[in-house]
Amino acid sequence: MDKQTIAKQVADHVEKNRDAMVEFLRQVVSVPSIWGDVPQLARMAGVLHDKLAASGVRASLPDSGTPGAPNVLGRVGDPSSGRRMLLCGHFDVYPPSSSWSFDPFSVPVRDGKVYGPGSTDMKGGTTAMIVAATVLAELGLPKGGEIVVLGVPNHFEGGEGTRRYLDAGEKHEAGIVCEPTDLDICSSQRGILYMTVHIKGVSAHSTAAHMGVNAIEKIVPLIAELKKDTFTKPGHDSYGPEKIVNVSMVKGGLRRCLIPEICDVTVDVRFSPSASAASVLADVQAILDKLHAADPTFNATVEPEETCIRNPRSAMDWVRHPIVDAVSASHAAFAGKEATRACHPAWPDTPVMIEAGIPSITYGPGSKFCYWDDEYVSIEEYLQAIRVYATTAATWFEENRR
Repeated sequence: MDKQTIAKQVADHVEKNRDAMVEFLRQVVSVPSIWGDVPQLARMAGVLHDKLAASGVRASLPDSGTPGAPNVLGRVGDPSSGRRMLLCGHFDVYPPSSSWSFDPFSVPVRDGKVYGPGSTDMKGGTTAMIVAATVLAELGLPKGGEIVVLGVPNHFEGGEGTRRYLDAGEKHEAGIVCEPTDLDICSSQRGILYMTVHIKGVSAHSTAAHMGVNAIEKIVPLIAELKKDTFTKPGHDSYGPEKIVNVSMVKGGLRRCLIPEICDVTVDVRFSPSASAASVLADVQAILDKLHAADPTFNATVEPEETCIRNPRSAMDWVRHPIVDAVSASHAAFAGKEATRACHPAWPDTPVMIEAGIPSITYGPGSKFCYWDDEYVSIEEYLQAIRVYATTAATWFEENRR
């Protein structure tokens, strides 16, 4: 069948089952599968597994690298050809802040949007991926290859579940990571370096402050340097600023009456593909050297977070591969125009797949700015993602013959 015929079949199937698909999204969002909550992550895996299995998708719960919280793996299509496409998403979510205007896990539907923690990042995309696999199974597609959908419970550990699956060495000829992109095709993305700056002061009593060096106060010039244009390099290149900087955690002090001798500052830097984790680390070290030269009482060291050593969050330069055009054409079949190409500012697992030899892009429902109070995902974007995933998967092996 040609793409137009398949797109119509998929669109008709989605429209017929629209209400059930939205209700399943609400069910998924209602599960509080917070990052690190193993029982709830296992519960979420079971919900996704059962949805796949009920539609005839070959489903399993393999090891994710997090004991007690498995990956969810679904396969649909013909495995005998040896040809596979991989769709990937995570179901761990960040904890909601205390500022939500309603019970976060009540999952209301308002003005065409489903609300709840992780509805955008990324249960909208992961659920759309799972539902797309059920659509394919129910339509008897694809022909000539196998679609693999992978849901992971530990993306926030640097793509741990994705890495664990890929370590098995199974070959895939293309991939889609279903993270939120505003339905843009993100064929490049930023990398991440999480690092801790350890500041060393000198302890003393508050009444003898002249004898001490307050380590916490030393963060003031440090933050000022990290926020300077000379470090962030705004407007650096086609990706935008070279660095996006968040001073995300500060820990220091021993007792309220003592000058703090230790202060640890956690810094999150999102760097463009024109930079690297090593260059970012070198730039931070240069700041520490500069501050020490200006003030010999400023003594600090910097080190990457352990997970950034174990699971590096690489940046990704522009991907040029037929998967880009395939997703764009599927998007256009329903939206009436091709998708915008963009650089993702966050960190989907896409580079992990590329480093494993799978040409991949990121495309999914919801905002790229992944986390906010009263988070929501548009129902229409969610349904569009289902259509695009299913149509791309159903036509891939025919349109990209070997």
